[in-house]
Amino acid sequence: MLSIGAFAQLGQVTHRMLRHWDTSGLLVPAHVDELSGYRSYDPAQLERLHRIVALRQLGFSLADVAAMLETGVDAERMARLLQIRRAEVAEEQRLATARLIDVERRLHLIEKE
Repeated sequence: MLSIGAFAQLGQVTHRMLRHWDTSGLLVPAHVDELSGYRSYDPAQLERLHRIVALRQLGFSLADVAAMLETGVDAERMARLLQIRRAEVAEEQRLATARLIDVERRLHLIEKE
């Protein structure tokens, strides 16, 4: 068994994130001491942790991640999900670019005055 600190370090996440994922049911510790509440993780849980981290880094919500881990995701479904995510990120980029253009325009107006 690994302490929460050791598990967090191996997974390159914070204690706080592990506690949050425990509360949400996404990554429940293998053992919780009844008296102290101390969480312990099984090394076999690292695979699930790495999947969660990878999916979160791609921008998937906790609900999406939970659904993917619960039902499993084949390559075809993952490709569809990533295409949807790509479209979302492209839209976010388009909006950010438009905001940046507006900020630059306003700065230019201020500098002219």
